[in-house]
Amino acid sequence: MPLDTNDAFKEKLRARTKQPIYLYTIFDCLGDGVDKCFASYNHDVVFDGVTYQKFPITHDRITENTKGEVDSIKLQISNISRLIEYYLQNYDLRGKKISIKLVDASLLDDPDAYIEFSSYIDSYTSNVNDVVFTLMSKFDILNLMLPTILWLRDFCQFEFACPAVRALGRGAECGYTGDETVCNRTWQRCQALGNSKRFLGARGIPGRRGYV
Repeated sequence: MPLDTNDAFKEKLRARTKQPIYLYTIFDCLGDGVDKCFASYNHDVVFDGVTYQKFPITHDRITENTKGEVDSIKLQISNISRLIEYYLQNYDLRGKKISIKLVDASLLDDPDAYIEFSSYIDSYTSNVNDVVFTLMSKFDILNLMLPTILWLRDFCQFEFACPAVRALGRGAECGYTGDETVCNRTWQRCQALGNSKRFLGARGIPGRRGYV
């Protein structure tokens, strides 16, 4: 996980006042192709056409080892608003790519003026105050995706057994026999389809904690 550096950015930083800002992007956060962008700053930041929402977020100091690679780091983000907790309860964020960009407040009009570090979410813990992500290289993520089942409070493990899916020989565990052809595997959808007795989510998990 080497750092991507930009010579123009480093040169300009030497010549102008330093007002560092960290910008964070969780790519395709909810599986809908939309990135979630946050700024560790006192107001929203627009950089290279992207708006980063101000949010209490920070990370460990990023250092490279003797191979020029970055070991795992911790990224801590506030859970007070429950926004991140909602993501954890309803979506699997493991393996999602995260970008951390270092920019300068005086250079926001220059899209090439930044240093970037990219990594992937390996695991996370949460409490009423914070969510802490452990970030690792993609290689490590592919070898550490355990357990094979991720237990979520509001997300089912079964594949939807609509008629179209059953015709392909999949989804028998779900037990749904109706005519609906779309399911997002949420507890609310399962209730609406009258199949909540077969819901394979961990409803006993406390709503304010996440378990991976």
